[in-house]
Amino acid sequence: MSLDDLTTHHSQKRTRSLAWMLPAGLVLGFLIVLALLFGKRLLPAIEVTTAPVITIRAGETTPEPTSTTPPTQPQKSTGKGNLLFQASGWVEPDPYTVYITSLISGVVDKVHVLEGQSVKKGQLLATLIPDDAELNLLSAQQKHTAYQKMIEAHCTEYNIIDSEIIAAESKINSMKAQLNQARDNSERLVKLDKGIVSERDVNKAKFTTESQAALLAQAQAEIPRLEAKKIQLEAQKISMDANLQELSTNINRAKLALDRTQIKSTMDGTVLHLHAAPGKKRMLDMDSEKSAVIIELYDPTRLQARIDVPLNEAAALSTGQTVDLVSDLLPDQTFTGTVTRISGQADLQRNTLQAKVQIANPDPRLRPDMLVRARFYSAGSTTSPTSNTTNTSSNSRLSIYVPQAALINDTTVWVVTTDNTAEKRTIKLGSKNQTKDNHRLVLQGLLSGETVILPPHQKLTPGARLTITN
Repeated sequence: MSLDDLTTHHSQKRTRSLAWMLPAGLVLGFLIVLALLFGKRLLPAIEVTTAPVITIRAGETTPEPTSTTPPTQPQKSTGKGNLLFQASGWVEPDPYTVYITSLISGVVDKVHVLEGQSVKKGQLLATLIPDDAELNLLSAQQKHTAYQKMIEAHCTEYNIIDSEIIAAESKINSMKAQLNQARDNSERLVKLDKGIVSERDVNKAKFTTESQAALLAQAQAEIPRLEAKKIQLEAQKISMDANLQELSTNINRAKLALDRTQIKSTMDGTVLHLHAAPGKKRMLDMDSEKSAVIIELYDPTRLQARIDVPLNEAAALSTGQTVDLVSDLLPDQTFTGTVTRISGQADLQRNTLQAKVQIANPDPRLRPDMLVRARFYSAGSTTSPTSNTTNTSSNSRLSIYVPQAALINDTTVWVVTTDNTAEKRTIKLGSKNQTKDNHRLVLQGLLSGETVILPPHQKLTPGARLTITN
């Protein structure tokens, strides 16, 4: 075996030995992706026992304290009334988003703004390719000019008819003279004695008179015909003027279509979404509701919050209600709002009713779809000179109780999150006298409808997957 053969043999052997690495690498990569996407779901879940928090409404039987406590000091009135409940929602334009739409179909040539940019009313936002619109305008103008020339040519027939009428009148005058002459000649011959002229000449003179009378009548009939033709020309001109007006309308329509290739802002605002890009088609007559939309705008000085209120809280909703709003973007700033509208239909899946809350003085940094937390207040004063009841707002509509067995200490419980994971939550409890059936009053930290985890808690860690036994 030659040296070349040995080299080729070892190369083929090395290639075969490395061939298994490709499928192994693919399998390994797939396993890594699977672990990243579903790693938490693949981990074993911790089996826990849970219990719901209890919500008691005002007017229901509340626990009597086991001992008399001195009356609390009067709370200072905030002017907003009592805190009824809290709910989450999103910021959105008030009352709605403004769509800047292309009023003709076409292809986008240029876009002059970007998302988040402020625009002024009348500012150029985008342009469509104008070539077709320019040609349509030129064609309409040419048709209008050609028709104008046709009307001018048509009007020259007025002069022709007037000339024909003058000629016909001259001819009538001439024939009248000839008729008078023929009559005179005929009358003279008739008056002569018999034998002076022959009977044949007398009859010829009579026939000449009658012939001249007929020719005069024919010439006189020409005048009404020419007058009727003139009336016909006037009627045709009226029709042609109407057609010319239609062509003028076509010019205006073509100019409007050309003007509409420049899409301008209809208001002062901020660009919310951009639906156009150079080369993108915008179609006016398509089924898609946004097929012709260029830009979505909103007024940053007019914002509202779309709040999903749980149905067990919705009974306390009313228009004109005062609301405080807090956003994670500006956690130290509280915005005052007012309930302006309540949705006419509840959300069956979320078991909520939507309320629209107008924000009084929105910060320019707030953006639509930012999450906010809303606190809804009742009407009236929060002053309560003899309060010894249940939570931060002494006359609050709802009181929340947590099982004492779920308490790790007086400040901490484990809560089941919406994706069935464990969350360690810090809470604030009421006094030990504020209990009911082995449940403690919660002032802060828990919401109506949440579920807490009962002991044992040793295996629990924040974010751990849970399997709920009951």
